[in-house]
Amino acid sequence: MNIIVLGPPASGKGTQAKLLAKKLALQYLEMGDVLREIAKEATPVGREIDRIMHQEGKLVPDQMTRQVVDDWLKKMGTKRGIVFDGFPRSLGQFKILEELLTPRGEEIDKVIYLKVSRETSIKRLTARRICPQCDFEYNLVTKPPKNNELCDQCQVKLIKRKDDTPEVIELRLKTYQQLTHPLVKYVRQRGILTKIDGEKSIEAIHQDIMERLKS
Repeated sequence: MNIIVLGPPASGKGTQAKLLAKKLALQYLEMGDVLREIAKEATPVGREIDRIMHQEGKLVPDQMTRQVVDDWLKKMGTKRGIVFDGFPRSLGQFKILEELLTPRGEEIDKVIYLKVSRETSIKRLTARRICPQCDFEYNLVTKPPKNNELCDQCQVKLIKRKDDTPEVIELRLKTYQQLTHPLVKYVRQRGILTKIDGEKSIEAIHQDIMERLKS
């Protein structure tokens, strides 16, 4: 089974995608993490991705993401199913993914859409923190650390991500509206969309997703 988890910035799609992959024993592709690792590299491509993501708050061009996903699929070399998080984010990217899966004899079986308000997205984004040592992500609202703003594992002060500034947040929300909504409409027409209330607790959302996948 191949599943896409969609939702606006800070909808909790990363958390739910990881839980889903673990529960169903599926592979997990988190495009944001993959691209951020490339952005750290001192290469022309790395610098370009860093500029697009962290300075402009835009999506990486489709041809770049296509190559990244193609390389990842070839590296995995297995057909036990994948949970896609952060890709595709547009109708064009969805069709690219279909083109990459077809030679493998696979398709997208389900799209999980976590619905949250704009206000919730902004509140969660401004509360997001990461550990500078292990890169584990927290949220002071939905997934806070045990001890103030220290990483549970490393015990170092948590920091904000470079792309969690008010200016970049506004750009990301605008980009989401422009590009992702047409994708949601398309997969709804295909009959593979499942909408989930993303305003609930992490546990309640996961339970809702599992119940919907059974039906």
